[in-house]
Amino acid sequence: MTDLKTILITGANRGIGLELVKESISKNFSVIGTYRNKHKSQELLKIKSNNLKLFEMDVVNEKSISNVSNNIKYPLDYLICNAGINNGYGTFFDEDHTHEKMLEVLNVNVLGCILTIRYFSKNLNTNAKIILISSIMGIQKHNGSNATIYRASKAAVNNVMVSISEEFKSKKITVSSFHPGWVRTDMGGPNATLSTKESASSLIRNFESLTFENTGKFFNYDGSSMNF
Repeated sequence: MTDLKTILITGANRGIGLELVKESISKNFSVIGTYRNKHKSQELLKIKSNNLKLFEMDVVNEKSISNVSNNIKYPLDYLICNAGINNGYGTFFDEDHTHEKMLEVLNVNVLGCILTIRYFSKNLNTNAKIILISSIMGIQKHNGSNATIYRASKAAVNNVMVSISEEFKSKKITVSSFHPGWVRTDMGGPNATLSTKESASSLIRNFESLTFENTGKFFNYDGSSMNF
């Protein structure tokens, strides 16, 4: 496995994360997938591949992340911060925006990226790439009042991405964020325009084509540049 390019994907148990795992295996990556709850990860756990290693990990639990990072014995070429949640699509007046639920979204979506990158930074290979899965819903210019805290969390993800890209510039490590498209997942809903396979295959292709010139930038799933 160590001769292959290694990719670590958080939130690998469902939706885009699960499809990124499948796509990465099909492209002959050495794949490390993390998931928070094994009872909600049955499809992931059923995948049989010599190129796949799975770890139970909570992206907001530092001990959990540290334990996994200490158990990885070969360098990471790609670190994909995909784990994320949405508390709902209501406004900040609605029940899905209680203090507790909003904190959970910020913890998982924003701090989860920071903690993941902090603890896995020691595992990164030379010229590694760090990718944060963001969303078009995080751009500053929009007309939506719904999904208030989710939008804020993804705007924060892009801001964090810029800060982290500056942190890693001296090491020539590329740090970028991607909008995965409107995808038919639990979060995206059944009317979305893309299947998980369409999104994941395009994402992986564009992850591979990233260069250091792309650090600090936000991209669409198809590789086109996006404004914050």
